[in-house]
Amino acid sequence: MPIDLKENKGFIYLGATPQTDRSNYAIAAPYPTQGKAPFTTSRMVDSARNAQGTMVGRMVGRSVDKQELGWQTISPELWWEMNRWFEDGHFTFYCHYFSHNLGRWETRMFYLSDVTCSPVNVDAATGMPEYYEDASFSVVDCGVI
Repeated sequence: MPIDLKENKGFIYLGATPQTDRSNYAIAAPYPTQGKAPFTTSRMVDSARNAQGTMVGRMVGRSVDKQELGWQTISPELWWEMNRWFEDGHFTFYCHYFSHNLGRWETRMFYLSDVTCSPVNVDAATGMPEYYEDASFSVVDCGVI
């Protein structure tokens, strides 16, 4: 079966400044494989139960987003480009992404979370793979207001 590495970029945009957007960015991440990009929102709650056993609480701070990105196959060059940028001092960065809760593009400070990949057809002489399967990483909202 042939491997499709079309890698259409522009799902999210990463940069070093708050001005990161669709025209000003360092990295444009490719669109993830269908079904491999869950968008999660967490809300911290300060809560307790009153004397009647009813929950009494309120949200603390603001909602925090997490975007997972996964690719069934991705070229080594693109995978390395993204990971080198993170390794070159961009553990925290600005992420311009589409908020699936709000229905609009947002830019917030994020950090890199779990990174994983599976090399395929590794060249014994160079150690380089032909491509990666099941490559993924997560970017998580820092919660900075």
